[in-house]
Amino acid sequence: MIHAKNVSYTYPDGNKALADVCIDISEGSTVAVVGANGAGKSTLLALLVGIFPAKIGEIEMAGIPVKKDKLEDIRRKVGFVFQNPDDQLFMASVYDDIAFGPRNFGCSANEIKEMTEHAIETMKIEHLKNRAPQKLSGGEKRNVAIAAVLAMNPEVLLFDEPSSFLDPKSRRNFIHAMAELGHTKLIATHDLDLVLDLCERVIILKKGEVYADGKPMELFRDQELMEAAGLEIPLSLQNRT
Repeated sequence: MIHAKNVSYTYPDGNKALADVCIDISEGSTVAVVGANGAGKSTLLALLVGIFPAKIGEIEMAGIPVKKDKLEDIRRKVGFVFQNPDDQLFMASVYDDIAFGPRNFGCSANEIKEMTEHAIETMKIEHLKNRAPQKLSGGEKRNVAIAAVLAMNPEVLLFDEPSSFLDPKSRRNFIHAMAELGHTKLIATHDLDLVLDLCERVIILKKGEVYADGKPMELFRDQELMEAAGLEIPLSLQNRT
């Protein structure tokens, strides 16, 4: 469902963000990508969804090559939850924000209602649906942004720091909600305990390259590897290593 081969990316200012990255993620997998600040996590997600053009290497999402003339097809297959929820919320009410995607795709009135209400129920935000997004807390905005992506029923979900802004209860709700979804999920995060709870595989980036790829418990217990990648062992494992 996610295929990247020999992908490199350099920003206009000359900063090389990714170098020869190769990843393959199978259908239904929940995979994390982690790394220190500047490792290339957000850049990788932006390339996968076509926000940045992949000029070097090849990328396919759900069997579709990520090219300029295929971006509309990609948007139907891939949902992207941005790091800052304010980048996704712009309507007068929470309900309208969540309904925007299905409506924009030309769904019928019944389909829009069904898809919107299902996403609201999944994220347990029924109490927010008539609120104005700009009046919500950071955690509430995050949940609404996730629901807005789920409403479009994509095959692949990309998350950039999804647990930021979330209080402990909302974070736990996010983990439970994602565990129940059969979508292919790629999660860029600093929250390594979330990775342990949710993901069967983790890709560690270091200075734009794939530094390690494997099971979270095995990699996160390797103190030498974690230190070399600029990461700390998750709190839940620190007393057990």
